[in-house]
Amino acid sequence: MAKVVVVGGGTSGFAAAIAAARAGANVTLLEQSSYLGGTMTGGLVPGIVSLRHQPWRDLETLVEMETSHAGDQVVQGIAQEMIDRLIDAGGAYGTPGHATIRVSFDPEIMKVVIDKMCREAGVAIDYHTKVTAVLRENGRVAGVKANFGDEIIADCVIDATGDGHVAWLAGARYEQGENGDPTYVQPITMYFLMGGVELDKTIDYACSGREDFSERYLRKLRELYEEGKPLTIPGLPRLREVAAQAGDYPGAFGSTTLNPRAHNNILRPIFRNGKVVYDTTMHNVDMAYRVDATDNKTLSEAIGSMRDFTLKIGEFYRKYVPGYENAYVLQIADNIGIRETRRVIGEYMLTGEDVLEARSFPDSIGYCGATVDVHNIDGSEKTRMTAIRGGRLYQIPFRILVPEEIDGLLVAGRCVSADRVACGSIRQQAGCIVTGQAAGVAAALAADRRVEARHLPIGIIQQALKVQGAQL
Repeated sequence: MAKVVVVGGGTSGFAAAIAAARAGANVTLLEQSSYLGGTMTGGLVPGIVSLRHQPWRDLETLVEMETSHAGDQVVQGIAQEMIDRLIDAGGAYGTPGHATIRVSFDPEIMKVVIDKMCREAGVAIDYHTKVTAVLRENGRVAGVKANFGDEIIADCVIDATGDGHVAWLAGARYEQGENGDPTYVQPITMYFLMGGVELDKTIDYACSGREDFSERYLRKLRELYEEGKPLTIPGLPRLREVAAQAGDYPGAFGSTTLNPRAHNNILRPIFRNGKVVYDTTMHNVDMAYRVDATDNKTLSEAIGSMRDFTLKIGEFYRKYVPGYENAYVLQIADNIGIRETRRVIGEYMLTGEDVLEARSFPDSIGYCGATVDVHNIDGSEKTRMTAIRGGRLYQIPFRILVPEEIDGLLVAGRCVSADRVACGSIRQQAGCIVTGQAAGVAAALAADRRVEARHLPIGIIQQALKVQGAQL
C-alpha cells in the first residue's frame, strides 16, 4: 500500500491525513503536541472563517458572521463533515449541512472530533513527534527522521507544519517577510479566555454612545445577545485610549509605536455545552511584533513576554471595562497564533491580485472567499481588511502546493506558495482545510501510481476531491 506521511496535525494537516487515507493510502500523521487542530484547538481560535464568501464592509458585517448564511457556501468536504460532527456533539453553533460565514465551536470538543475522524479513516497518529531531518533517495524526499533518529519512510511527504519546516529541511526555496527582512511579518497573538464576565454590562456600555459604534451595529449586537447567539465586540478603542493616557495600557513585544486605539483587541463569548456562554470571553489581541518565528530564541523571548502581556491586558479589562470588574484570566492558549513565516516557492505563486480579482485557474482544487486580513507590522495602524472585489471568490491552484524542484513533497496550509497579500487570505482556516484535503488526495494518488504529484493529470485529482465532497 502507498505510504503517505503528514507532518503537522493542525488545520491543514488533519485534513490532509484524512483525505490521503480515504484515497487509499497508508497514512502516518506526525504531530509535535498532544492534540490535533493547531490554532483551532490549542490556540483557542474557536471560529472557522470563510466557509462562505467573507464580506468586509463594516462592523455590522463582523457582528453577524457567526449567524449569517449570506452568499453561497464555497467550502464543503472534510470541513463540512467536521462541522456537522461538532454540532451533533454539542460543540458548534449552527445547523448541520449549512455553515455560517464564521462557525463558533468548542476547541475541546474539536480535539476529540478530529482525532476520531482521523482514526476512523485509518490514520496512525504519532503525538509528541518532531521532525529533525528529511530522508532522500535518488534526489527526492523519501521520508523523515523524527525525535531520536527514528526513520519514517514515505512515498510522499506532506509539509503541514505552518512554517514550511520540512520543505526548509529539504532545501526548498521560500520567501519570508519582505525585501529580505524575515521580521517584516504580521504580529503574533496568544489567545486567552477571561471568566467571571458580566457581558450584559459590557454591552450596555457599548450601547451607551461613548464608543464610535453605529446605531445599526448596536441594534444587532443587542439583538444577538438577547437571542443567546454568538456575537463579536471589536474592542473598545475609547477605553484603550483612556487607559493608555493613564499609563495603564501595556506595550507589546517588539513595538515602540503601538497605537492603543488602533490595536487589534477583539472579544467574543465562547461556545460551550451546546450554547453560547456569556460569562466567559475569548480575546484576540496582537501581542508580539517583528518576530521571526522560525528563530527559536527570539520566539521563546516573545512567548514569555506575551504571557506577561496577557495578565496586564486582564488588568486593563478589570480596571476599565464595565462587566469585567470581577473577571479573571481563565486560560492562556498553549499554541500561539503565528500568522506568517516561510512561504514555500511552488510551481506557481498565488498573488494578492489573483485573490482580489477573484481569478480562476484550470488546476483549481477549491475556492476561497476569505477577506485579505493583514495585521499591521508594528501596531501603529489598524489591521487592513480587504474583501474580494464584487463579492466573488477565487480558485486555489494545485501548483501552489507543489514545491519548485523538490520531488516527493507537497505543502499545505499557511506555508503554501503565496505572496504576503494572498497569504492574508489563504492562511485562514477554510483555506487551510481546502489545501490540506487537496494535498492529501494528490499525495495518495501519486504514491499509488508511483509518479511525482506534479505529473498527475489535474483531472484525476479534481475527480478524487469531488468524490470526497469537496466543492470545485
